Amino acid sequence: MSISMAVKYLKLTWLVQKINIMSAMEYRLSFLYQVFGMIINNTGLMFVWYIFFKKFPEINGWGFHETMLLYGVSTMSFALVWIFLFGSLWISSYIVKGQLDNYLLQPKNVLWSISVSRTDISAVGDFSFGIIVFIVSGYFTLGNIFIFLLVGIISAIIFYNLIVIVQSLTFWFGNFESVAEDFTNALLGFTLYPQTVYRGALQIIMYTIIPAAYISLVPVRLIKNFNFLDLFLMIAVAIITFIIANLVFFKGLKRYESGNLINVKM
Repeated sequence: MSISMAVKYLKLTWLVQKINIMSAMEYRLSFLYQVFGMIINNTGLMFVWYIFFKKFPEINGWGFHETMLLYGVSTMSFALVWIFLFGSLWISSYIVKGQLDNYLLQPKNVLWSISVSRTDISAVGDFSFGIIVFIVSGYFTLGNIFIFLLVGIISAIIFYNLIVIVQSLTFWFGNFESVAEDFTNALLGFTLYPQTVYRGALQIIMYTIIPAAYISLVPVRLIKNFNFLDLFLMIAVAIITFIIANLVFFKGLKRYESGNLINVKM
């Protein structure tokens, strides 16, 4: 995909989801309820960590302020996916139910069309919460604002790519919906726990097989102590997972088109 084409799809994504959000805002009470409900829910989780770190102020150099920064990056990154690319979480369901046909007839990129087909309005609350937590985390500086936004966007790209990869495995394994959903929930869980929790083999897995560390832990490290190596690794993981996601999806799509294999739930 050329740079001009990528810019075109970014503009289209913004336009489509802007319309969706504006439509949702017409029902103001429902919109505010969803947004503030999510902020309150996230604040409750943050309060649990506050109590924990009141008793244990620091664990291997990781304290409450680092955890706030972790939540800020994580909630903002997955909120970007939920707001702009929420349809990606329905790929498996569409495959199983044979509903991809609706998107095959559209002139735009099939994966893009599916991804922007839905938005989760409550994620606006997650996004707002992420910004607020970053501001009060103790790491809010003019320089860190740019780094926070940059690593948040890269994290969202990695998150989205991993979702597409797992969702697209349904092309080969049939009824894979529950597994794909469990993976997404597990990925969310991995990104919301302090770095000191992960040790040994689990830490290796988080940096390689399931690169969840690049969604939250590495961004926190970059905001605390910026270095080009970590930034390069994040960008590299985003590019590699993007390539894999597209390969898995479009190779699977050929199976769907040629065999019409998904008209029967497997």
